[in-house]
Amino acid sequence: MNINRRDFVKTASAAGLGLLARNALSETNPASKTPLIGKQAITDRMAFGAWINDVRTEPLPFGSWPPVILDDIAEQSIIRTMDLQAKSGYNMFDMFGLFAAWGWPVDIVSAVDKDRDARVRRIMRAAHDRGIKVVYGLGVYSWGFDKIIEADPAVKGPNPHAMCASKEESWQWQKKIIDFILRYDFDGYHLEASDLGRCTCDACMKKWPVQATYYNGITARCADYIRKQAPDKYIAAITISWADWNTGFTEEDKTNLVELSSKVDSILDQGHHGQYIKQAERKAFIERLHCKFGTSGGFWVYPPFRCHRQRWFLPYTQKTGAHIKQLYADGGRTTLYYQGPITNPGVEVNIAFGGKIMSDTSRRVEDVLAEVLEELYQPKSPAALAKLVETFQLAENGYFSNMDYDADGVHLKALPAYPGPGELHIGFGIGLAGGTSAVPVYLLEPNLIDKGRAAYAKALEACLKNVCDIEDQFTATQRIQRLKGSIYTALDDVITIAYARETAKKP
Repeated sequence: MNINRRDFVKTASAAGLGLLARNALSETNPASKTPLIGKQAITDRMAFGAWINDVRTEPLPFGSWPPVILDDIAEQSIIRTMDLQAKSGYNMFDMFGLFAAWGWPVDIVSAVDKDRDARVRRIMRAAHDRGIKVVYGLGVYSWGFDKIIEADPAVKGPNPHAMCASKEESWQWQKKIIDFILRYDFDGYHLEASDLGRCTCDACMKKWPVQATYYNGITARCADYIRKQAPDKYIAAITISWADWNTGFTEEDKTNLVELSSKVDSILDQGHHGQYIKQAERKAFIERLHCKFGTSGGFWVYPPFRCHRQRWFLPYTQKTGAHIKQLYADGGRTTLYYQGPITNPGVEVNIAFGGKIMSDTSRRVEDVLAEVLEELYQPKSPAALAKLVETFQLAENGYFSNMDYDADGVHLKALPAYPGPGELHIGFGIGLAGGTSAVPVYLLEPNLIDKGRAAYAKALEACLKNVCDIEDQFTATQRIQRLKGSIYTALDDVITIAYARETAKKP
């Protein structure tokens, strides 16, 4: 079916899809072309894996988190995700787990056999072919050192997951890891020192009584070493767990970060449970830095590796769009945008939207969403596209407007300026060993209570009806069927939980 361009533009404009109407069906801007980078673009448009199997297009029913299997499915999933990233405007892909997760072997080199070496190099070539730089997720004194800590008493402290920073032997191990990774000539390094905590021995506490000062010191040492060995490589410092989530950075912490900013290319305040640098303070703080500053886009869903990839449907383009636009206005030029399995319809759209809004933050959120949906679903009429845009926004509002608490139990209604949790765990599993929840925790208290679940179910029912009404109005038939299935299974989970809750209340 051919669409009359004049009718398309007229209908799209009436639906509020302004920029789409101006660019619709333009021969000079085909859907497959990498988006143009606008004057108000985030410079470092970083996709974040975070772990290599977080983007896996098929579930991994066995094993513990984080899985570091690098097989055909993992490799192909990473490359397919990079295809979407390249079309959407990302210029970096940051991943953990290419070589190890909890523990490098003591000899280090046996972490990578010939097969894994070949896969990593193919992934790097595929990224470069797509104009994407590969950033290696590097643990600093933690994340990767469990086996070394067990084997070498000289680096042990109270924390079994973190080497003692007061002992020079720990630095020698850190250098060995860095030297090995440098052989692969990655484009950049993501330095993460604090996700698993710090050493709290007497020597470390005496030298670095303030948490952020401790992390600052070991991060700077790694950055200096990498810069000396590979001066042209990108270095990002990640501040997760550097301070108390409720109070954020003190003035002393901020001053120390300004000093660190002269050694790295960007500092990222990810915001898992809230920003350390509050939005009202952000612009003034960024102006003090010698490097770029960024966040993780304000919100993300962390995907479960065991669960069916279409089991949930949580688009959040309005939330991330508003955050990224404000971040740019404050001077932020880096975003570490979480990914996920692109076979999930909500995830696919979130990823594509993130790249495009980062490429030009001056654009309207609704216009960017419409462009993404047009490219992915190939509507046969502007009315079908408008209904699809409405469906994605309805699903987003249906969940987030009914949340009473974030993942840590902070009452959102008591904090009207608080944008909600940075990270939301879906929580699915299939009940196997490894600690992953076998239930959809995002649908349970404290995230949703009975009233919220009922409202969310009603919104999903409306979404499902929308898709059923227009499913024959799209050329991308498999994609529209995946969308319908994802909404249906999410609705089924909500209804099942609501029924179980009601049944449990009966005497």
